[in-house]
Amino acid sequence: MDKLIKKLMIQFVFLLFSSVTLHAQDLTKIFASGKAAFAQGKYHVAEKFFGQVLGKDSDNYKVLRAQADTKIKLKKFQEAEDLLNRILAMPESKGRNIMVFLKGKTEGRKAELVDENVMAIDESGAVDDDISQFVKDDAIGPVPHFRVFIMNTGKMELLSKSRYRIKYQGIPTATRELVTALKATVQKMAISTNQEKPKEEMIVIKEGCFEMGSDSGNSDERPIHKVCLSSFKIGKYEIKQKFFQSVMGFNPSQFPGAEFPVDSVSWEDARDYCKKQGYRLPTEAEWEFAARGGAKTKYYWGEAVTGKEGNFCDSKCDLNSRDGSKTDGFKNTSPIGSFPPNAFGLFDMAGNVSEWVFDWMPINENYYLMSPEKNPRGPRSELNACSGVDCVGSFSITQKVNRGGSWNKKALEMRSSNRMNSHFQLQSDGTGFRCAANID
Repeated sequence: MDKLIKKLMIQFVFLLFSSVTLHAQDLTKIFASGKAAFAQGKYHVAEKFFGQVLGKDSDNYKVLRAQADTKIKLKKFQEAEDLLNRILAMPESKGRNIMVFLKGKTEGRKAELVDENVMAIDESGAVDDDISQFVKDDAIGPVPHFRVFIMNTGKMELLSKSRYRIKYQGIPTATRELVTALKATVQKMAISTNQEKPKEEMIVIKEGCFEMGSDSGNSDERPIHKVCLSSFKIGKYEIKQKFFQSVMGFNPSQFPGAEFPVDSVSWEDARDYCKKQGYRLPTEAEWEFAARGGAKTKYYWGEAVTGKEGNFCDSKCDLNSRDGSKTDGFKNTSPIGSFPPNAFGLFDMAGNVSEWVFDWMPINENYYLMSPEKNPRGPRSELNACSGVDCVGSFSITQKVNRGGSWNKKALEMRSSNRMNSHFQLQSDGTGFRCAANID
């Protein structure tokens, strides 16, 4: 009787082990079927196959990536982004560190993957337990193995793929970089699905005079000089990515988001966007007058930055220029209008992205010493752009002014009088714009 019970128990364990092994093999076959369907353009079929695998192996980053690619083909961009976020939430693997599991077991061994596919005769004892002699299949010929270095024994082992599975401890650095780039592409694709016609909210700035520049700032902010401007209109917000992408057909932004400001845009593209919308870029004098909102202080809200006024390189910022003592709540750019407006009702006139203006920046001259009092338009204002044949005789001027500081700059650079510049064709990091117009 005891022999019969033992025999039945052995048969039960054999069937249980076989079903687990078969299940793992089935997942591999289903994943392969999904990849084949994807290659044939049968994306709905591939989606179902990959979904089945993820239902049993939810942390398999290779399957997550394959399903994300499938969702992209099906234009299910939010679902694709969610899958990519699951991959990016995983820790980054160091080298080829893995966990090795005997199929059907939950306890694994730490190892380093040396070779993922070695063909060899399977002469292993399979498993170190009482039933190994009943569950081992005789190898007919070379079968695929993992070659691994087991950490706790310091020995190399060949492990049959039919009996063992491996799991990466996190995702490789290269994979993370590719997934991060793909996520940005997916976010821009999502913006493209909603071709929303731009609705520029313009604020009227009434004519007036102000003291432009600062005697306590950089040398190019001096001297303080009187400027008088005619009435004009300027955008209430920085240009949103969804509007820029809808009009221009592309999106250069480093940090995609429909409601985020377009960033890393060149001066020429900023100019062209405004022109297509029947607007123009503000002059530098118009920009500073609008930014100050009637204030004479360092910033339009006062003399100091606490982190509640604008988006700059704060303690969450990864750059060396960060101010570790202050936090504005955002690591990179922030959605349009996340901070209080100035006295004129304009948002993000300090921080978030710096903003292109119309004026050239003559590096070797101080325009403030010679600028006219009435509606100054910057040096060589007749040069709308310096491209190709239009640039003849003006090679000394290549820099356009941008204002307002940005998420990747120090808090001090959000001062209303602070001036920055970049090459007019450069897609400068952290640089966006807003449009302006004359009063008819």
